[in-house]
Amino acid sequence: MSQQLCETETNMLAIISKYKEELNLATAHEHKVADEYARVYVEKEARGRVIDSLHQEATMWMDRFALTLNGSQELP
Repeated sequence: MSQQLCETETNMLAIISKYKEELNLATAHEHKVADEYARVYVEKEARGRVIDSLHQEATMWMDRFALTLNGSQELP
């Protein structure tokens, strides 16, 4: 009986160790996914700022061109 208890304890410790390892892998994966999401979000925000800037510049040039066509101003 004592030997069976010892074997059971050994098996239980092996199972616990296996699940701890799987938990650590899952946690590492979760952190990796969160980091990747943060990186992609930062890139998306940066692209949005570039697009906004380009849109503002294009609008400015279209307005200047329209004023020039109307004879209100010369092109720079």
